[in-house]
Amino acid sequence: MDNPVPRILKTPILAMYHDDKHENLTLEVELPDVESEHITLVMHENSFYLKAFSNTVEYLGSFFLDGPVDPEKAIAVNNKGMLTIKVPYKECFLCARNIPID
Repeated sequence: MDNPVPRILKTPILAMYHDDKHENLTLEVELPDVESEHITLVMHENSFYLKAFSNTVEYLGSFFLDGPVDPEKAIAVNNKGMLTIKVPYKECFLCARNIPID
């Protein structure tokens, strides 16, 4: 039976960070009340697409990554509505530099 109440469309909250050696990227995506079987994740070298839903909310987003990654080696785990994706970079960040803040 279809839900008579339409789902609210939202962009998920995302945290993106790399490890200290700049070898791996971690993405944390908040998907409250979403079961793993209701998540579609498509990862490219420089971006990823996510579609997920619960009974009341549909999450949708396409996001750029901060460097080229190897999507074939990506691992994704949904733990009680926190989707964690870990993926190695294709190459370390050799051209990145720290910018001093005044």
